[in-house]
Amino acid sequence: MKQQHAKRPRRSGGSATEELSPTAAWRESKRPRILSKVHTTLQGIRDPTITSARRNELSREEKAVLDELATPLSPQSRKYAGIGKGMPSQPMEPRALEFERIPTVSHIIKALNEEIILSDTDDEEDTKDEAPCLPSTSGTTESQPTHEDGDKEDSDWTTDEDESGTGSSDLYSVVPESLGYITSEDGSMLGDVVNEAILEASLEDLKITDYKDLLSMDRTRKRHLLQNTDLAILRQLQLKKLIDEVDIGTVLLDRLDQDLRRLMLNATSVLRMMELTDTIISGSFIHPVIGRGTLVPNDLDIFTTDRTFGAVLSYFKKKGYGNCQEVYPRASEHPPYRSNLQDINFIFELTNKKAYKINVIVSKGRPLLPILQFHSTPVMNYIAHHGLVSLYDITLYHLGINNYVNPPARVQECIVKYERRGFEMWDRFEEEHTCKIDGCCPQTIRSLFDRDVVHFRFPELSDIPHAVLRKSEAEIAVWRLATGMMCKATTNDDAGFVICDANYTVLRR
Repeated sequence: MKQQHAKRPRRSGGSATEELSPTAAWRESKRPRILSKVHTTLQGIRDPTITSARRNELSREEKAVLDELATPLSPQSRKYAGIGKGMPSQPMEPRALEFERIPTVSHIIKALNEEIILSDTDDEEDTKDEAPCLPSTSGTTESQPTHEDGDKEDSDWTTDEDESGTGSSDLYSVVPESLGYITSEDGSMLGDVVNEAILEASLEDLKITDYKDLLSMDRTRKRHLLQNTDLAILRQLQLKKLIDEVDIGTVLLDRLDQDLRRLMLNATSVLRMMELTDTIISGSFIHPVIGRGTLVPNDLDIFTTDRTFGAVLSYFKKKGYGNCQEVYPRASEHPPYRSNLQDINFIFELTNKKAYKINVIVSKGRPLLPILQFHSTPVMNYIAHHGLVSLYDITLYHLGINNYVNPPARVQECIVKYERRGFEMWDRFEEEHTCKIDGCCPQTIRSLFDRDVVHFRFPELSDIPHAVLRKSEAEIAVWRLATGMMCKATTNDDAGFVICDANYTVLRR
């Protein structure tokens, strides 16, 4: 089902050694229940006319999702070694499962083509693996990091121009009635079945038999119940009106606080400093906040301005990060960020006595400017004082698009690193879409204020409109990825671009 790119084989959460990240392994354990539900639903279609209609409604996306769900684990993946050098955000021991009796996508498609009903299969024993547990905020353990654990490669960036495009479209959305991975307004019934099954399997891990039970819970109980739930599932629950944005924002704030406490910091103080100094957090530190099971890095990337970086450095010095080293431009022999340094004034590396590290990146313009130039979409997210913002919602589902046509070796290492962390990386948006219109298409001109940006506000600011809050990052923020030439629709543009208030950058990659 999946195409193979010449440059790099596409993987789904695995690595070159066929090992799975904790998140990917945990998702594997849900497959029997998900496929069983899909299978049961298809059995209920007895009318050949309806069966034929269902066959015609199958999209590439749904086939890919089913293919993803039906792929068994490799016999060699029964051990899950730690990926990277960071500390996992929670302990877990996923199990390899056997899927020989679960229908694969080819079985389903064949049955639909022949307009017959899938025969009953033996029920797979329902495995009820516990969702990974988070350490509580009060009992956060502090482990000694390795000094080379820094995520220096997370912020390599550049781009390719594509001036054909009219902006992000309303055709691309997550429709409230659909629980899509990526769904369009003409999404078919089978896609909803798959996504409902994913949602139900996740809630089974929470020991909820009927997800409508969430409606009767108070906020305190939901807060504890949802601590380990991926943001993708939380978003689906919100679209089903079972939880609201306050519930999501509370969970995200708890996670941020837990991860910051590992660095001897706390969320309340850091967010207040960020508000006063026009500062945001980005890089791989955000991924464990989005989905528990992702490795928590031992460093933090802070993006700030030329006007306020002195106050930021003073703040962290008072918090124990007294060892400050300027690594760019003074020590520019091996800077942490090697691409598009023309938009960065300084980079400071701060460490404390426990060797935890904070990178303070001083932008020549708005703090958002370097983030719009990152090497791929999985790191085009940030945390501001008001909440979490993801510029590409496919990040929530561990999908990413490269922002380089011909990435240099160092950038390729970064991309491979994110593949090892469970991301499937594409050179173009592989799902069915309209080029120059769909929000994830590299040819589309995007804006910080378009409908494809995902923004979850923290509870105390939930009454302020999203767009008003995002204006604190930039009054104007428009960009296009560099890989427009890789997409299906032809284009003569060979560069991307970034406009962020007074700064305009053309990125050729």
